[in-house]
Amino acid sequence: MSKNKAIICVIMSALIYGLTPIFCSYTYEMGNNAYSLTFFRSALVVPVLFFLMIKNSISFRLTLKEAINIIIVALSGSVITTLLLYNSYNYIDVGTATTLHFLYPLFIIITHYLVFKVKITRLQFLSLIISILGIMCFINLNNMTKLTGVIMALISGLTFAVYLLGIDKFGLSKMHGYKLSFYLALIVTMVLFILNIFTNEIIFVQPIESYLLMLIVAILAQFIAVILLKEGINVIGSSLASLLSMFEPVSAMIFSVVLLSESVSLMQIIGSILIMTSVALLLKKSKKKV
Repeated sequence: MSKNKAIICVIMSALIYGLTPIFCSYTYEMGNNAYSLTFFRSALVVPVLFFLMIKNSISFRLTLKEAINIIIVALSGSVITTLLLYNSYNYIDVGTATTLHFLYPLFIIITHYLVFKVKITRLQFLSLIISILGIMCFINLNNMTKLTGVIMALISGLTFAVYLLGIDKFGLSKMHGYKLSFYLALIVTMVLFILNIFTNEIIFVQPIESYLLMLIVAILAQFIAVILLKEGINVIGSSLASLLSMFEPVSAMIFSVVLLSESVSLMQIIGSILIMTSVALLLKKSKKKV
């Protein structure tokens, strides 16, 4: 895969992740909750991926090292991140929480620099600064006093950084997309089902419309977006992929306006322009190298 195609894959995954919260909000109106959504988002896609792996003769076999790495990535990115982010909505508004979560590229670049001794280019640094300034435009400062929600959202960003770094540094980006998505979904399903024995948070009786929406979310977020992001990381690495993923809050805002008729503030428009500018800088640099 070329670098340009990898960049498109990451941006497409960001668009999908920006769209799925709209479907999630519809299920909440039908009595769903964050825990149930996280569970069914994975559970509903497991049989689909199982069928695809058999149809394409993909081996289910994992080495011990691969199994451990997938468990780490699944727990950090699909369980802890999602639960923290969704639960932070109980304390601060969705826009503020999502914005704080999207500071994860900063965590990734700092980790690359301090742990893996990866040099930060001037363009990456400039793009990161512009992106963070854009992200900050989405924050509602009136809600920053609610410390519990703020901490949850920030930690969700940190655990998602672990998720992206894990896919990159553990070599999981080289694994077949169906296989990685299958095991990530399976582990999340098993972990949340076991936890539900003690928490009793999963709502099994829901309207059929809610299940259909969760199936759409499962296929988009737990299957298609995971594969697109994995393929992108395999070529361009987790640092650049995390920066390009900052297109997600912009897409989320656009979808919320189009599908939910929500209003947009001047600061959000400015933030969107800044984020798209940072992405454009990276794309321009990429074209020069191709």
